[in-house]
Amino acid sequence: MSMPSTVFIDVQKKRSILKGRGSRSIMLKSAPSLFRGICISATLYATLFFAHIVAAAQDWDSVFKVVAGLITIMTFTVGPIIIAFGRIQSDGEKIQANTVGYAVGLVLSIALAWAYADQSFDIRLTLAFLLITALLHSSHRKMLNQKRQ
Repeated sequence: MSMPSTVFIDVQKKRSILKGRGSRSIMLKSAPSLFRGICISATLYATLFFAHIVAAAQDWDSVFKVVAGLITIMTFTVGPIIIAFGRIQSDGEKIQANTVGYAVGLVLSIALAWAYADQSFDIRLTLAFLLITALLHSSHRKMLNQKRQ
């Protein structure tokens, strides 16, 4: 019988620590704002994704539409959502969150377009979703840069 172990991330020293039973975990509250924002956003997105599958399987059309709408909004605005959930104050971290969110949002936009096109590839819809994500993140970045000056 093996002893259960948990891996904790030491965010200050950026290394992994393998601990045995009885170890205390690093609370998300003490994590840097950017990391916290990414974790909370990713968890919410995954939860909504799971909820949309359940709603579709149960034929809960209204619930499905609301959840799909929330997924769509999150997909187009990943960067600002990371900032909001991470309660990021630092201008540098806000720019980093926008950059991370932009990259993630572009990938999610392709997947979202595929889902909206009934699990098929529609070039127009894909380009439109990529454009929406790009416009929202670039205008958000412009706003962040103006506040820095």
